[in-house]
Amino acid sequence: MNWFSDFFLNNLWLVPLYPLLAFLSISIGRATQVTCPKTGEKTALLPQIFAPILTMTATGLGLLHAISAIQWLFAQPHEAVQAVERNWTWLSAGNLELKIGTLLDANSVLMLTVVTFVSLLIQYYTHGYMRHDKGYAKFFGYLALFNFSMLGLVLATNLPQMYMFWELVGVSSYLLIGFWFHKPAAAAASLKAFLVNRVGDFGFLIGILFLLFFSLNWWQGYVGLHPEQALLSFQGFESLAGFMSQTLPPWLLGTIAILIFAGPMAKSAQFPLHTWLPDAMEGPTPISALIHAATMVAAGVYLIARVFPIISISPDMAMPFITWTGVITAVVGAIIAVSQTDIKKALAYSTMSQLGFMVAAMGLGAYTAGLFHLFTHAFFKAMLFLCSGSVIHACEDEQDMRQMGGLFKKLPITGLTYLIGTIAISGLFWTSGFWSKDEILAAALHENTAVYAILTATAGLTAFYMFRTFFMTFMGDYRGKAHVHHEDKVMTLPLQILAVPSIFIGLVLSGFVGLPAFGDYITYSLQNAPEHHPHSLLDAMFNQVGNISQLVALVGVALSSAFYYFKVFKTDGVKKVLAPLYNLSQNKFYMDDIYDGIVEGGVLLQSQLNAGFDKYVIDGLVNLVGTVTLLLGKLVTRLNSGRLQTYVATIGFGVVGVWLLYQWMFKG
Repeated sequence: MNWFSDFFLNNLWLVPLYPLLAFLSISIGRATQVTCPKTGEKTALLPQIFAPILTMTATGLGLLHAISAIQWLFAQPHEAVQAVERNWTWLSAGNLELKIGTLLDANSVLMLTVVTFVSLLIQYYTHGYMRHDKGYAKFFGYLALFNFSMLGLVLATNLPQMYMFWELVGVSSYLLIGFWFHKPAAAAASLKAFLVNRVGDFGFLIGILFLLFFSLNWWQGYVGLHPEQALLSFQGFESLAGFMSQTLPPWLLGTIAILIFAGPMAKSAQFPLHTWLPDAMEGPTPISALIHAATMVAAGVYLIARVFPIISISPDMAMPFITWTGVITAVVGAIIAVSQTDIKKALAYSTMSQLGFMVAAMGLGAYTAGLFHLFTHAFFKAMLFLCSGSVIHACEDEQDMRQMGGLFKKLPITGLTYLIGTIAISGLFWTSGFWSKDEILAAALHENTAVYAILTATAGLTAFYMFRTFFMTFMGDYRGKAHVHHEDKVMTLPLQILAVPSIFIGLVLSGFVGLPAFGDYITYSLQNAPEHHPHSLLDAMFNQVGNISQLVALVGVALSSAFYYFKVFKTDGVKKVLAPLYNLSQNKFYMDDIYDGIVEGGVLLQSQLNAGFDKYVIDGLVNLVGTVTLLLGKLVTRLNSGRLQTYVATIGFGVVGVWLLYQWMFKG
């Protein structure tokens, strides 16, 4: 590598700094008012047009670092990629030392590439989508803040640093989801996302504290570590896992792992902490693509990968819990997506379902498969969300697919790229989703046939509901009332770029074409759960998995075509036959109703208990003190009569009382 690449590779600490400087420049520049010497009018110090320039420049520089990191990774031996870690002291108290720094390994290269590449395209798309919005510059400032938070999380060298940026990502998400805060639904959605994520983050924090408590002496002894490495460093987790598995009981190991997993449960919208994700679609569509398809929700899976050595030492408790959480999430998300009429919410539940696939893979020990699907999913799901934004923009903010149809003619680029994304997420015809999803299914078949059967059926359901959204939106006759505008060229360019990796990235990284395979670099897995790489297509089991998954997906496409394109069957009849299941789907498994009941019932019960406690305990104690004080006051008033004989009698009774008390305590 030349000096240019060396600079970007050796200065990764600049990657989160770029968007932070962009955010500060936009915030200060837009808040500072200057007076024009000619007109006397007050204007912002930073013109609005500079906001996207600063944000995209910062992200573009980060992408150059990512490209250098990819070159570095491919230059490493496949069998032993040597991670590069740089730390600076953050907090120091005696032997306790926390550091902040950058960790360059296969995992961070993966996420760094996704975050910078997809973010840059979405920011360019945002210019077309938001350029007439009053908060245009502020929105780009929030995008820069989110990028700073996400990149700091990706490059974190230790768990405390990751938790700090994890919380910043949550704050950024809150600001972006509620960007149109004048809409009650958007304000409520941002608050809901914040509160639900706090539930998971609280468990995550407790898990970190438990892990620290039971491993502090080990870290302070730097067992197996170089002294300059940080406390709770990811580089030391494999050695720490060996120590913990020998010294802690299995139930405690499982408890720590599940508590840490609570963070990804909320951030990656795993059942039952998933309810915030569909509501978050109230934010601008670019945010749906950036946060809720490609980056933020993927942070939970990335965290599982980082702490995988700790999770893997609980094969009988934590791993099954994670597996079945992912399986349930995948199924529930797919079932709910079938009945959605809002195009963005259908894609949101699709995201939830695909995240379930990734989490289930991690629980099965298929570490490579989960990360591979995270990588491919980022491209085609970001493209699908941006396509939905193009449709909504062209249809004058209409999001109901029942008011669409026949849009392929007026939105050909959007329609074609949406079709490519639909094929990819369905895992058809060797597109990117085929390689990554089938690797998960192959691992499931090896580890747990029940999980394999459920996930395979869910993959078929994915093809059904995704082609349903395509047919309802782009095929047939137009059913809406809005005037459909032509495509915005600024908005369609990112779609065309994302279509390329959506088709080919899985094939390129499969090892099937002679290039280095994805799994050659992402190598960590459980010893009893060997990885199943897509380039082993000649393996009989993988052929079986691939053939069955293709068949199931094609059945899903055929059924969707019969219902929504050819209209051979009427959906009303099916709804009646499958009424219980359809009601579950349409009412989102009643999770929002359950939570509303718990919150409202809990708040009501607590308020009643508080009222009773205040009335009978707090007020009772205060009244008792007042009554006793009043009685004593009256008694003292009667004694203070001014008569000598009264005072003598009082003194006499007092002396007798003291003598009796003395006799009872010391003589009795």
